[in-house]
Amino acid sequence: MKRVYLYITIVSAALLFSCSGDDDAGVAVGSFNEAPTIPKLVFPADNLTCTSFNLEFAWEAASDANGDTVSYVIEVASESSFASILFTAITSDPLRVFTLEKGITYYWRVKARDSQGSDSEYSEVQSFFTEPDASVNSLPSVLELISPELGDRVSGTNITLDWDASDADGDDLLYDVYFGTTNSPTLIEENITTSQLEVTVTSNTIYYWRVVVKDSNQNATMGQVWNFRTE
Repeated sequence: MKRVYLYITIVSAALLFSCSGDDDAGVAVGSFNEAPTIPKLVFPADNLTCTSFNLEFAWEAASDANGDTVSYVIEVASESSFASILFTAITSDPLRVFTLEKGITYYWRVKARDSQGSDSEYSEVQSFFTEPDASVNSLPSVLELISPELGDRVSGTNITLDWDASDADGDDLLYDVYFGTTNSPTLIEENITTSQLEVTVTSNTIYYWRVVVKDSNQNATMGQVWNFRTE
């Protein structure tokens, strides 16, 4: 009889450990959700002076390794500690417009959030100043597209981006050019003095680009996103 009890005890213990092992094996493998990448701020640039008060904030789109939908949390404050946030919003687009006050130094940052609730780290903090009187110096004009025309089909491996801008005050102008295959193109050239730039492209691809024009008083105007397709 003792041998029977001993056999039952051993079998029960084996079953117990077997079930414990099955429970561990049932834990999902590879289910870790990775946070999106950190957004990179585009506009307004650091230390910029703005005379426009309905200001469009823009940043480069984040990516998500798990393929989750990404949204963005933008915060604008009057001090670098962000102890008192003046404006905040959650948006699915990598841009947001806020109506600002005159004569204030603003600080802003953005973080990405995926559809699983994971947040990236905040971007770097950038600051800019709104002039007390918008009439002191005029903004550069809105950029005019020359070529390639919007939605145009082009051929070749080297394409010249061509645009035009002017400044009512006669200030010297500098250009930052953003270019890439997504509708939130990345910065490829900064502070160039000519309103043309040659880029290398591949066939059967849609390219997006935009230009920020800056005058010598650190005022800036951001152009819209243009696009063209290569054949």
